Amino acid sequence: MSISLIPHSPRLTKDFPHCGVTNIIDISPFASNVQMNRTMTAPCPPHPDCSPSDTPACWRDVDDALAAGIDRLILYGPPGTGKTFAGLTLGDIQAGAFRLICNEEMTAADVTGHFMPTSGGTWTWVSGSVLRAWNGNGLRGGRVVADEIDRASGDVLALLLNMFDTHDSASWQHPENGQVHSPRPGFSVVMTTNIEELRLIPAALRDRFPVAIRIDRPHPSALLRLSPNLRRPAAASADADESRRFSLRAFYTFDQLCQAGLAFERAAHLVFGAQSSDVFDALLVNDIDRHSMPSALVHD
Repeated sequence: MSISLIPHSPRLTKDFPHCGVTNIIDISPFASNVQMNRTMTAPCPPHPDCSPSDTPACWRDVDDALAAGIDRLILYGPPGTGKTFAGLTLGDIQAGAFRLICNEEMTAADVTGHFMPTSGGTWTWVSGSVLRAWNGNGLRGGRVVADEIDRASGDVLALLLNMFDTHDSASWQHPENGQVHSPRPGFSVVMTTNIEELRLIPAALRDRFPVAIRIDRPHPSALLRLSPNLRRPAAASADADESRRFSLRAFYTFDQLCQAGLAFERAAHLVFGAQSSDVFDALLVNDIDRHSMPSALVHD
């Protein structure tokens, strides 16, 4: 396991289980609340049928990072593996979790807020996702889950880089009353992206997010929502070659169609198209006896 360190100090040098890439770890100056958060963070929610040994290395990395108080975290890799869900639910979210979906058309209003007309003919200020997360519950900051932040336009990205800076450096002035806002203690950011190679993430973002974990497998708790014979193929498919890759969402839909009584071949065609035969082959390759399939999947 190799660990690369961004040139800051002090550094956290705990070994995280390797998940396909080098994990970059540097908690100074981003985790001033490490000791405060350590007793407040929670690992992935347990499931009665899911033991720690079932948890892929990448999700153990996420648990370790959040438990250590890391408050700037990148989750990247193929779509449909639960990156956004993890950002919204894992760790210290007692002060709230706020999702920010980034794209080329978004504006600063999505980040900080904007004025909205009221029924009384006046205008009121509606805070954006980041400003709401800064304020959290009024005592502690919440968390922003910034989806596809690398897709934000230049002006918005510059604003986000400022607001995701260290607690001492980040600030924003309200356009109406001139009040200067800054994040409350405990504010954190989880950035998610479908970029699959760490080197493709812009350097300015990497500088703000010192820990980057490639998520290449669905979490076991998510897989347990599938019929047993679909879990291993779904897990393997999440990081397969792009032409044979299907997200967990696709398998959920396929499972739903089969459980509703649709013929296996028809359900596979609707969800997986030309690759439907590959799905059936995957069920067989993974040592699944066809006679053990749910009745909706068996057609002699």
